[in-house]
Amino acid sequence: MIQQFDFPVRVIRAEGAIVGESPVWSQREQVLYWVDILKPALHRFDPASGQQRSWPAPAAIGSISLAKNGKIVAALRSGFHWFDPADASWTLIAHPEPHISHNRLNDGKTGPDGAFWAGTMDDRADKQACASLYRLAPDGSISAHGNQLVVSNGLAWSPDGRTMYHSDSRRAVIYRYDFDVASGTLGPRQVFVQMQPEWGRPDGGAVDAEGNYWGCGITAGRINKFSPQGQLLGYLPLPVSRPTMCAFGGAGLNTLYVTSLTENMNAEELAREPLAGALFAVDMPVAGTPVAEFGA
Repeated sequence: MIQQFDFPVRVIRAEGAIVGESPVWSQREQVLYWVDILKPALHRFDPASGQQRSWPAPAAIGSISLAKNGKIVAALRSGFHWFDPADASWTLIAHPEPHISHNRLNDGKTGPDGAFWAGTMDDRADKQACASLYRLAPDGSISAHGNQLVVSNGLAWSPDGRTMYHSDSRRAVIYRYDFDVASGTLGPRQVFVQMQPEWGRPDGGAVDAEGNYWGCGITAGRINKFSPQGQLLGYLPLPVSRPTMCAFGGAGLNTLYVTSLTENMNAEELAREPLAGALFAVDMPVAGTPVAEFGA
């Protein structure tokens, strides 16, 4: 039986993001970082003080990762960059697709191998299968691990690091791969979940300590919980129709932070959903799997 969860959902930031994305919890600082892709901006929220801070980004910012050196790795339209919060500087690392002007980097996350994995997406209205998944190694080298994607999304890893999850939002499918932590290599791609229309298209996801995959069902206003075998166990309804990504945070990693968007919503839709684009926090009965920091 598929369960409908009624976990408490709190509004952390009501100001509507254009495309809120990539919430990342800092264990070191006990704060949350996240982005608004199209503003474009990087945000920081301190739940202890309630203080929020923002930095403008030089280009559309698809995702971020914390790094062991205290900086942040960011996937911008113009390539992978370092961001240093100390002086608000942006420094190019490398661009994986300088020859494809209509693509931009999208969802990304650091894996248990210490590398930042991020995929691209066709940013045109008539999207084509011209995107790829990339691995940015700590030494700055880039390798491709799959192509012919439309919108790369949904990256997450199992608690033991041996399974990687990855989705293509426009194909409405979540994949799984066997993952070699030592080498950062993938096994053959397998279908993990073929999404149904009432579940929404797959967007960003996170894995809990029990190995379940929690994925935002954009267009359906919910977060879906899938077992490690790909069975839909339940879903959490949200007060917005377009959640984009979720991430576990908080001192015990038992708070699920959720971003959302307002992009392409008309006046009637925005009036019906006054919290569209908000950042939410959900008190969860289970903790999340820690996300690695970038670096060797």
